[in-house]
Amino acid sequence: MKQPSRPSHLIKPKTGPEDPELQETLLEGLGQVAPDDVEAIATELAARRERLAPLVDAVTSGGAGEPDFWHELTRAVTATARQAEALCDPAASERTRAALPLLVAEGMPVEERLEAFIARCGLDTRLALELATGVLHLRAPWHYWLWTRWLWDARYGTGILPLLASSSHALEGQSIGVQYRQLRPLIALGAELGRNSGLICADLADDPHIGPFATDAFLAIAYSVYLYGITNWRLSREFNRLLPSVPQLARRLLGLPKLAESRP
Repeated sequence: MKQPSRPSHLIKPKTGPEDPELQETLLEGLGQVAPDDVEAIATELAARRERLAPLVDAVTSGGAGEPDFWHELTRAVTATARQAEALCDPAASERTRAALPLLVAEGMPVEERLEAFIARCGLDTRLALELATGVLHLRAPWHYWLWTRWLWDARYGTGILPLLASSSHALEGQSIGVQYRQLRPLIALGAELGRNSGLICADLADDPHIGPFATDAFLAIAYSVYLYGITNWRLSREFNRLLPSVPQLARRLLGLPKLAESRP
């Protein structure tokens, strides 16, 4: 069957990554962000952790949990409602919850626990990683870090971490567990870049309760700036009016609710 032609007025001709318009759109996206945005998102993430971590502990200890807990947890560790719904499927939920105690058992290296969890839960690997690392990060944010597809998607070779590192070489590994371990120095690189950019102040970065979430917020914002810049670069301005602002997009990536805002 012949495919319909794409509307040429929506897609602009491009010259490549050196196109000055790309730099312009990236700067335009960056101009939407202030240090207050990072702090506000980090504060919300820390508050969510205070609420969810005890409930996670109860479920991983074999408890049933509160009625709406699983829905809130799955929404917190995914970027879209569709991904959260996949985790709330009754069969997937039963298998996943049964595998959680092994994931949080401290007697084994985290690499082995992560691989065992993925093998038992039967989920798509990327979704399983988002849930597993989200749970670990909620329980001990200084010791465990996130692995979401917007940080590093090994299937498609995309994400903000290889962009910040200018290479995916440091993320290559023979197993999921090894790759998870190799993410940590790049997360630390992101935290350092956040400080150097002025978007994360020293007090916020060093705060024992909010610091890890400030890094999460900065990385989500950095990826949102990239998405905003690339989308604006490739598509027409009238289409781009439909896009959320950079802070709103970052909130979506981190599973936070949308805030009301006025758009020009």
